[in-house]
This record gives sequence, structure tokens and C-alpha cells, in this order.
Amino acid sequence: MLRYLIILLLALPFIDFYVLLRAAETIGILETIVFSLATGLIGATLLQKEGRYVLRKLQMSVTGQEATRNFVEGFILVMSGLMLLSPGFVTDIIGAFIAFRPIRERLVARMLNRHSSNLQVEFEVF
Repeated sequence: MLRYLIILLLALPFIDFYVLLRAAETIGILETIVFSLATGLIGATLLQKEGRYVLRKLQMSVTGQEATRNFVEGFILVMSGLMLLSPGFVTDIIGAFIAFRPIRERLVARMLNRHSSNLQVEFEVF
């Protein structure tokens, strides 16, 4: 599985560039640039809203498992933000898909259930 993820991450910029070129040929260069900038702005707004939500959840975490879940959710949100802010339609679609709260929460639950025996969170009192 990790092998396919690495291949996808390496191929994604080339796929994105190809889609951008095809879009520029189809709808025009200026329209492609405007659309790409608009998706970046929409993505930044969505991330700001969702980031506040995850931060509130993290602050209200009581148990270590809740904190771990919220940290993982925050990490996934940062990754989706990077995808939304990068130019390209494919990364924007993937980033928006991951940033959508129900999908993100299901992804986190699936990740943590699969690797629940490997995760540990320790808190120290100062």
C-alpha cells in the first residue's frame, strides 16, 4: 500500500500539470488561472473554518485517545490545505474531498482503528 501511495505522490504533480494544460487549451489560459486562484481562496476559507473546529475539539480533548484522534485530524487537515493551496485541479479536488468534515472524520477513524495498537500518547505534568 505504501508503495502505491509513494508512486501516486510522485506522479501527482505531472498529472496536475497535464490537467492544467488541457484545461487551458479547452477554456483558455486566463480562465484557468482565475479558476485555480478561486479554488485556492475557497480552500483557504474552508481550511480556516475547519481548522478552528479541530482546534476547539483538541482543546476540549479529555482522554489520550481523543487527543490522538484530534492530532491526526489536524494533520490531515494541514495536508488537505497544502493540496488546496497548490495550483492544479487534481490536488484541489483531493484537498477539498479530504477537508470535508464527514470524510475526514471517517478517514481518521479508519486510520486509527487499523493502527490502534501502535499509537500511544503520553502526557507529562510540569
